[in-house]
Amino acid sequence: MNITLIKNPSSRSGKGRRLWPIWEDELHNRGIVFESVITEQTGDAFQAGKTATGARILVAVGGDGTINEVLDGIIQSNNPDLSLGVLYAGTSPDFCRFHGIPTEPHKAIQCLLSQKPKKVDVIRIHYMKRDGIQHTASFACGCNIGLGASVANFANHWRKRFGDTLGTGWGVVHSIVRTQPVDLLLEIDGVQKQIKQVNNLSILKNPHIASGLKLNVDLQPDDGKMLLVAIHGQTRKGLCALLPAFYSGEAADSTAVFMQSCSTISVHSPAQQAVEFDGDDRGFLPIIAQILPRALQLIGGSHDGI
Repeated sequence: MNITLIKNPSSRSGKGRRLWPIWEDELHNRGIVFESVITEQTGDAFQAGKTATGARILVAVGGDGTINEVLDGIIQSNNPDLSLGVLYAGTSPDFCRFHGIPTEPHKAIQCLLSQKPKKVDVIRIHYMKRDGIQHTASFACGCNIGLGASVANFANHWRKRFGDTLGTGWGVVHSIVRTQPVDLLLEIDGVQKQIKQVNNLSILKNPHIASGLKLNVDLQPDDGKMLLVAIHGQTRKGLCALLPAFYSGEAADSTAVFMQSCSTISVHSPAQQAVEFDGDDRGFLPIIAQILPRALQLIGGSHDGI
């Protein structure tokens, strides 16, 4: 078993690294030789994935941001012999919830060493970076335009002080007050559609949106589809009233929420709009997103959750 641990020392505000000895000791006790890469800045985990050679398991040791970077690197490496493993050391395990990867340290290492890779879907996205140049990346959870992008930008700062749930909740309330709805022009599987007064638009490959927010929808890791979700036409009061339904998952049944499964989507806006995916601010519209069916070999548990 050829394993490389890609470790983010900043995960969980630095507390995640306390878990490293548990996992490393277990590997040593089993006689498994492994390599370690410790990231120093954003992009290091991506480069480790993209430049990896041979047949090996690249293990993201960190949170969802680390997972996304390693995943993106693997996809862009075009190396079919790479697999993704996860030893979770973050704060909001949305990726692990969906793919049934344990977050308890001893169960996590057992899953990594006992499960075989399964092929799962990812989403490829083309978007504009701040320098005006189009960039391509991959993600496996969700992309947000509007309210969600504002929440991610705000919450990433306050989670460190108040924790995941409270920090995100405060970010939601703060963003509801400050974010204005926008008109968006979409092309969904080749069919144009305009949605006016969009409060937030999400493109999802995971029903666990962020920090307890979720949708009760039939979305599977390898079903070859992604889900477009648009909240539209809501006042600040209406958004606040809708929020509990996103914690229970029942927002999927609301008339304020437009949903459609698709394989490709483009999104345009006459005004500059920020784009966030898998928890981090990335750039701006326009975007083109498409599903890549079964493009990633993932060592995970069951779809029943953690």
